[in-house]
Amino acid sequence: MMFGSGPNKGKWLEISGAGQVHPNVVRNYGFDPERFIGFAFGSGLERLTMLRYGVDDLRLFFENDLRFLRQFS
Repeated sequence: MMFGSGPNKGKWLEISGAGQVHPNVVRNYGFDPERFIGFAFGSGLERLTMLRYGVDDLRLFFENDLRFLRQFS
């Protein structure tokens, strides 16, 4: 999604990520990565919270800093 206005105008935010699973992961599940591939996708609530509250850095949600996290309760 590209912001059309506001302080982030012209910047992009990935809301739902997707990609191919690494061959080692496929191998760890007992499948031959030469024969099978994996594809992963998902959407995180953190991305929508970033939009709602104007958070600039996704990593802030995973640092477990209570001063940051308490603003969302």
